[in-house]
Amino acid sequence: MLASESLRIYLMTSGLLFWFLLACMLVMIEIGWKVGLHFSRKYGIKKIDAADTFLAAIFGLLALIIALTFSGASDRFDKRRDLIAQEVSALGTAYQSVDLLVKKDQPQIRELFKKYIDSRINLYKDNDTLSELHLEKKVALHNAVGDEIWKAVVRAVEDTAYPQKLVAAQILPELSDMFTASENQRLSSKFHQPPIVMQCLILLTFIGSLIAGYNMGIENRRDWLLTVIFVVLMAGTIYVIMEFEYPRLGKVSLNDFDIELVTLRKSM
Repeated sequence: MLASESLRIYLMTSGLLFWFLLACMLVMIEIGWKVGLHFSRKYGIKKIDAADTFLAAIFGLLALIIALTFSGASDRFDKRRDLIAQEVSALGTAYQSVDLLVKKDQPQIRELFKKYIDSRINLYKDNDTLSELHLEKKVALHNAVGDEIWKAVVRAVEDTAYPQKLVAAQILPELSDMFTASENQRLSSKFHQPPIVMQCLILLTFIGSLIAGYNMGIENRRDWLLTVIFVVLMAGTIYVIMEFEYPRLGKVSLNDFDIELVTLRKSM
């Protein structure tokens, strides 16, 4: 399992995923071609009408799984963008709420906020965060800064005289919303298709390639145009699905929304 995960990460970060799928499909088509050609020449096997029924069932199932995985990956991608937008909004509101505290406590807490946002910006910045262990360490450090903010704010509220304390205490719900938004955003990166669904998609794609090659071998006639169109479209579709499913790894990214965090940090 770890080996397959490492392979997926490597293929996506290196940009080789599309070419890897393309090569595998061409290999399966070639294997199917040779098997079909061998059976045709040695045993005189010819294509039968029932084969079209089997082909329709296999490719129909493949189309269904593609539709489900593409739709799910796209929906999760949109949800992640929405959660980043909510996180930025919650951060900005909480930072503005620092004005509710007494003047002497504000500078320290504002500095902690800047440190917190810097930590969030750097959370997914480097490729080494693709390592689950390394990412968890960075998340722990980020949460530690959040704990510092909470303790500093609680202390500031407790030290505020009544009735100003009632005003200052209104920052606490804003902080809670900020931490909740941050945690929701982090957890969203862990939501993916069950591995068996993606495995079925890739397996059916390879089986479809094998059968396509086998049919051409049985008929002893290659169709290079359809072969190229088929492998490019299938490899491209799986590539796009994986890009949506793991936007921190490939070309499709969440950078357009992460940049809002940078804009917020510059405004502080």
